[in-house]
Amino acid sequence: MPTLIHNTNCRKARLLATFAVLVLVLSFLGPQTETWAQTEGTVDDANQYERMLPFPEDRITVPSWRYAGGPHVRAAFRDVVAEASRATVRLFVDGEPAALGAIVDSEGWILTKASRLSGDITCQLADGTVFDAQTVGVNRDFDLAMLKIEATQLPALAISETQSPPVGSWLASVGTGRDPIAVGVVSVPPRAIPHRFGILGVLLDDRAEQALVVQVFPESGAAQAGLQVNDIIATVDGVQTPSREQLIRTVRTYSPGDKLKLEVKRQDETLLVEALLSSDLPGVHPSRDEFQNQLGGELSQRRFGFPNAVQHDSVVEPADCGGPIVNLDGEVVGLNIARSGRTETYAIPSASLTLLIDKLKPSR
Repeated sequence: MPTLIHNTNCRKARLLATFAVLVLVLSFLGPQTETWAQTEGTVDDANQYERMLPFPEDRITVPSWRYAGGPHVRAAFRDVVAEASRATVRLFVDGEPAALGAIVDSEGWILTKASRLSGDITCQLADGTVFDAQTVGVNRDFDLAMLKIEATQLPALAISETQSPPVGSWLASVGTGRDPIAVGVVSVPPRAIPHRFGILGVLLDDRAEQALVVQVFPESGAAQAGLQVNDIIATVDGVQTPSREQLIRTVRTYSPGDKLKLEVKRQDETLLVEALLSSDLPGVHPSRDEFQNQLGGELSQRRFGFPNAVQHDSVVEPADCGGPIVNLDGEVVGLNIARSGRTETYAIPSASLTLLIDKLKPSR
């Protein structure tokens, strides 16, 4: 059973990372508005200095593509991600890119972000081969899903209970290409990410004995699921919700990005619908912190309530979550699970992944 072997060329990896640091230093020099003569020495000394070292007198600017997310910096980590990228896949839902995934067993077992999957799933391997994929296991606490494709002898990630990378250490987020999709450093050591309850998008009658809907907010998960005024929500994921209070308590145990299966009574009919919870109501202005976080681009809907996660400052798009992260030795140290801010990404540490992988596989 072929398994990826860790890149042990530490010296080369660290030299590559050093090059990346130098590029980053250059990028942060920014505009230079003062000449040497304005900061120290006499005018004559300055003239002689400029004749010896012909620095430009105009502003020195560095293009944005040389920053941490630029191709030159990411290319410096190419050898670091070479092995892991062979075991990383691209997942599509109804033909649209939805997430990355990590092959954790050569017999076609793939670990990824669960809340990004809703519809027909296809899996594209690093070599371009495409397979249909089925969800066979889900862990809601970590928002992880185990997929199965009908393939064998695949390259698989070697995930071990390695020590979590220390704060300040480099990480590379692996994609299916030869360069990482992002690089960054560890910002915060592993910790629990507080739960934040999701919003269904209905207003309930506080005088009725049952969970009776009196308003459905436009563009909410409830509206998209087709809920209507005077509907009665009888169950949530099989849990009875005989009252308004019970429905609220049940929904608040779920996070934004979770999908709920609702049993709805509408006059003489009983309907089964699926609703996606959101982090806020459409049309309601976000808080100042939320607004600033969203300035850098789209955030993951499910980005709260993880029992254990490490935070790094790489900019990983929501559709690129679900893939592995590696340290400078090429060792898999976690799985990207959510983009939570402009420069905040959460990853599930390897120690937690090793405890979950076998549990997510159905008994054979």
